Amino acid sequence: MEPVGPVGGSGPAESEGTQQRSVGLGAALRQAWVGYHRRLDEAMAAAGFADHGFPDGRVLRICSRNPEVTIAQIGRELGITRQGAGKVVAKLSERHYVTVTDSAVSGREKTVSLTPRATDYLAAHRRAARSIERQLRDEVGESAFDSAHLLLAALGGDDQTRIRDYLRRVADLDDLR
Repeated sequence: MEPVGPVGGSGPAESEGTQQRSVGLGAALRQAWVGYHRRLDEAMAAAGFADHGFPDGRVLRICSRNPEVTIAQIGRELGITRQGAGKVVAKLSERHYVTVTDSAVSGREKTVSLTPRATDYLAAHRRAARSIERQLRDEVGESAFDSAHLLLAALGGDDQTRIRDYLRRVADLDDLR
């Protein structure tokens, strides 16, 4: 395969004489995922959230949807044990993203609530994601950006399983739980 420029043909990057090496679609998608998350990590660090890690954002979004969420519910949502979820929540609590209190419903359960720092984190994450999208639109052009979105929509479809369920099915991850 010959080297090609950015998705969509002649965009600003190609006109500057830069060319990217052609790789298969799978490799390109993996590289794009890593590149997106690297940009997101940099933006979050610049916003004062360099201490975040996986799956912090996911847990904070779960908590934002349900102010009475329990550690067990977080575990079920993430597809991990209650003990594993407890460890994730404990780390978030140590960094002042959540508070943990006894559940009003069950003495065996703990309720997880967002702190103002977590609310700020989620807002910064949304701003960073929008900013990255604007940067990419400017970098590759509107047409190429829209074409990339069409490609991703064709691959993803509306009825896709969650990534955790897909990975568990193909890799038999239940044995690792």
